[in-house]
Amino acid sequence: MKPFSQLSRNEIIDLTNEELNDSIRLEAIERSIKPPITLSEALCRSEWRGYTKPAEAIKVWTLKVGYHSSNFGFLDEQIAAKAIEGMICIEENSYSHPKIKITSDIPQIVLKYVGVEAGSQKASKFEEYTQDDTEFVKVRDECLEKYSDVRQQAYNAKVRSERKAEYLRLAGGNEEVAKNFWSKTEGTSWPTNEEILTQS
Repeated sequence: MKPFSQLSRNEIIDLTNEELNDSIRLEAIERSIKPPITLSEALCRSEWRGYTKPAEAIKVWTLKVGYHSSNFGFLDEQIAAKAIEGMICIEENSYSHPKIKITSDIPQIVLKYVGVEAGSQKASKFEEYTQDDTEFVKVRDECLEKYSDVRQQAYNAKVRSERKAEYLRLAGGNEEVAKNFWSKTEGTSWPTNEEILTQS
C-alpha cells in the first residue's frame, strides 16, 4: 500500500475501504503526522494493581439462638464453648398472661470479627492514552475530498457512456440520429470517448 498522494486515479477508484484507511494513515506518516492507533484489547483492559492493607480485627465468639444474637461474647473460643455447656433457651411471652417456657432451640457459638482499624488500598494507576488528532483529521479530510472527486468523475463518465449507448440503441445504431438525440436533450455536441472520461 502507498500513501494516498502517490496513488494513481485508477488505484484510487479500486481502493477497498480498508485500503483507503491505510493509504490515508500512510499519507499522514509521510507528512510526519501521527495517525490514531487502535489499542489492543489487552491494553484497554489493563488490570488494577495496587497495595491492599488488610483490616485489623480481633475474633470474638458470641452466642446465637435462632435469629437472635447476644450482645456479649468471649475472646477465647474454649471459654465460649464451656459457657454454653448445659445452657437451655427460654422464651418469655408477656401478652395478657405472662408465661415463660423452655424452648427446643439450641444455643450456638458464632465467630465475629470486631474491627480495630479499617483496611485501606492504594491503586497504581496511569493516565489513559489520548492523542490530539487535529492535524491527522486535516489530512484525512483532504484525502477523502480528493477520493470523492475521483470517484464522482468516474461515476459521471460511466453515466455519460451509458447515456451515449442508449441514444445509439434508440437510433437503431445510426450515429447521426443518435448525435441529434444528444444535441436535443443534452444541449452539447456528441462527446468522444476521451471527452466522456475527462468531463466532470
